[in-house]
Amino acid sequence: MRLFIAVFPPPDVQNAAYRAADPLRPGHDAVAWVKKENLHYTMRFLGEVDENAAGQAAAAMREAAASRPRFAASLGGFGAFPSARRARVLWIGMLDGAEPMRQLASALEGSLERHGFEPGDERFEPHLTVGRVRAPGPSKRENISACPSVELEWASSESRYARAMSPRPSSSAAIARSAPR
Repeated sequence: MRLFIAVFPPPDVQNAAYRAADPLRPGHDAVAWVKKENLHYTMRFLGEVDENAAGQAAAAMREAAASRPRFAASLGGFGAFPSARRARVLWIGMLDGAEPMRQLASALEGSLERHGFEPGDERFEPHLTVGRVRAPGPSKRENISACPSVELEWASSESRYARAMSPRPSSSAAIARSAPR
């Protein structure tokens, strides 16, 4: 199964983030919009793993979550990767809680390595992907800058932590539900 590890904010945060992206949607059919219930922070993509490795990932997630204190978080402004002019991914940043989220990602990385996973090759930067641009088109820069910041706070203990799932919803599996202590 193909797995990735993600942190899902509470449903009210997902709803607010989804609504905040509304100004971006009209006239942008070349964007695959993420469903609100799927808005998450991808902590680590694991790729193809067997059942044993999925169990090891679950243990690593529990360890990482237990090793980090709870923290307050809030959503921030909109942005795009690699840039607003050449947007391929549209996202909402994290105003507060970004550093503790990076520390959680680092703890997760160390835990995964102790459980036999190869080190990840990407630096974690907390963001909620709201859309993926399927076909390049006119710049999204003006639309992105017109979107208001989403200033909504929540505690990390409210998040559905440490979840690994397959990109195919029918085979999704929550394999750990831990929160920082």
